[in-house]
Amino acid sequence: MDAETLIKAALREAGYGPDAIGSALPRIMRILQAEDVRLEMGRPLSRKEREYVRLQLELGLNVSEVLAGLRA
Repeated sequence: MDAETLIKAALREAGYGPDAIGSALPRIMRILQAEDVRLEMGRPLSRKEREYVRLQLELGLNVSEVLAGLRA
């Protein structure tokens, strides 16, 4: 099972309906992806870097693309 499927199941089990899950899930996934970026960088991110990561993930870039942008 992937993370998204597990989170959906956990939210359903907690009593959340499809509308709540549908609106919350994209944000939850972006938070997890941002944490993946931080872990890959191996250090805490600056405020500017965190903002950059947030914007890039909202635009639909994946973790490896965001990492490439940070390392460039």
